[in-house]
Amino acid sequence: MRHISALFVSLALVLISIPTVLLAQTGGVGTELPMTVLPEHPRPGEAVEVSVESYNIDLNRAEVQWFVNDKLVKTGLGNKRLTVSAGRNGETTVVRVVAIAENGIIYSASATIRPAEVNLLWQAQSYTPPFYKGKALMPYQGTVLVAAIPSFTRGKSTMSPGSLIYTWSEGDNVIGDSSGKGRNLFVFRGSVPLRTKTISVLVESPDRTMSAEASINVTPVAPRLLFYENHPRYGLLISKALANSFTLSEDETRIDAVPYYFESDTKTGSALLYEWQMNYSPLTFETSPFLILRRASNAAGRTNIFLEVRDTDEQKTFQAAEGKLMIEFPQIGFEASPIQ
Repeated sequence: MRHISALFVSLALVLISIPTVLLAQTGGVGTELPMTVLPEHPRPGEAVEVSVESYNIDLNRAEVQWFVNDKLVKTGLGNKRLTVSAGRNGETTVVRVVAIAENGIIYSASATIRPAEVNLLWQAQSYTPPFYKGKALMPYQGTVLVAAIPSFTRGKSTMSPGSLIYTWSEGDNVIGDSSGKGRNLFVFRGSVPLRTKTISVLVESPDRTMSAEASINVTPVAPRLLFYENHPRYGLLISKALANSFTLSEDETRIDAVPYYFESDTKTGSALLYEWQMNYSPLTFETSPFLILRRASNAAGRTNIFLEVRDTDEQKTFQAAEGKLMIEFPQIGFEASPIQ
């Protein structure tokens, strides 16, 4: 009986030890290391931090070896992080880590980095005058078109934007209706409360071996109203806005109002309403974006011009602006009155 018991105990020890050896050699349950890659969707040439962490092994006491494309680049106790540079667009970089525990068990993990790139461009549908050098900004409750410009390369060929999968998000919300294959354009509208919109897109190849992401912040602005002199001989002097006051030195001149960032194709859009006042009295019949002023007498003095512009669309109640201008008469004297 003693021999039988001893033999049973020996067999039991062998059976218990066999699975451990198999796990260490085949990479079964318990040997895979959780790996983190940041950023998750790197751009070409971007620094990428790869790290490992596990509750199954004390990595601080383990021999950790890092390989990049099968080349040993770093080794030592507790080396849980490695920083590598992503390759060129579409170039594959394989990062592999091997950790040998104090008891000899081998843990491993690997990640494939294949960078791609996408850029976002946005355009607001708002009015700016001809030859304006700035960007048309998004007005309150305005509409914006966002275009994704991807660059996905495989070998010497560039993947067609129409073959890629686009997932659009507004803030933390995925916009499913705007996402899908080839959908590289996204349209959104500002809402109340008025706040910055964060728009992001994740672009993936059909086989998911390549991906890229990008995001932008679009901040709505209040529409603006500026006055310019439309000179009888020189035309609209768009290079210099009239600020605070204007000296009327001609027998007659025209003051043009330019409504910046209203959602309109032209400054005479049918939805825009112009309401002029002179010396705080409404000019009921003046509904154009300009006002003609002329000498009415030889008296000297000042005249206050006030204008409010607003969009009559009920969905654009915050698209409004106002401006005022003091008309100064020279010493020879005259008053300003609108031509009816």
